[in-house]
Amino acid sequence: MKTKKLSLTFFALILLFTCTLCGCSFSGKTPDEIVKMRLFFMDNKYIIHACGMISDEDGNEYDYTNSKEALTNSLNNGNKIIEIDFHYTSDHELVCGHAWGDLYLDGKQLTPGEAPTLSDFLNCKVQNKFTPLTFEDVTKFMEENKDFYVVTDTKETDIETYKMIAEKYPDLSKRFIVQIYHASEYDDVKKAGFPYIIYTLYEATEDELTEKALLKAAKKPLIGFTFHSDLASDSDFVYTMLKTKTPMFVHTVNDDFLIDEFLNMGISGIYTDRTDLVTKATE
Repeated sequence: MKTKKLSLTFFALILLFTCTLCGCSFSGKTPDEIVKMRLFFMDNKYIIHACGMISDEDGNEYDYTNSKEALTNSLNNGNKIIEIDFHYTSDHELVCGHAWGDLYLDGKQLTPGEAPTLSDFLNCKVQNKFTPLTFEDVTKFMEENKDFYVVTDTKETDIETYKMIAEKYPDLSKRFIVQIYHASEYDDVKKAGFPYIIYTLYEATEDELTEKALLKAAKKPLIGFTFHSDLASDSDFVYTMLKTKTPMFVHTVNDDFLIDEFLNMGISGIYTDRTDLVTKATE
């Protein structure tokens, strides 16, 4: 992750900074609201992954909990952008979580891959320790905390999910930054009422990762592209991303040294399990 692969030219860094800050896009001037949201992400730097790391009473740390305790902890630490995983219970209720096997009902682990009913979900503990969240719980947190934004991870859902959210919670549509997994999803999400969209590349096919495909995707006013940190060590890929003139985010990085490396090379923001970085930056 060092040497040539992490090394961008001075010109490339200036190009990235200028185009990101000024809101340039491949197709022309980027709408002002998109520029403002890009700057908000750049200013905050950190997207807290799956509600962030949380410790139990014995000091053991857990990631991927998407739990009430983790979300509360992230907000209490001053974080403003929090990524949350969503999926449906067996009776089609939208709830938070990464995998059903993370849940325990009466001390017994649920069957991995098998969705519970909402009733059972509400009686579960995440990792047998933490309180699960429903989508409605998240909206209540958003109503109580007006200055934080949710990045969605809803790969098991479809466009009907976003239509439901927009219809039921129209006042919150601009506080959800929707992650899409394929460029073809952009128009439907935008039409559903969500102007802020990130294109995450971890499900992209080889054809979708070509320079031609990425430049075409960047014609839409994205908040940014996000991709695994390993791709940021591929100089050819990074130069292609620079050509899109769109902010870049990497996931999931917890190491201080690597976080500094990525930010110094021009990456706009970091997905991280750490919840202490904002506090640390102000110390």
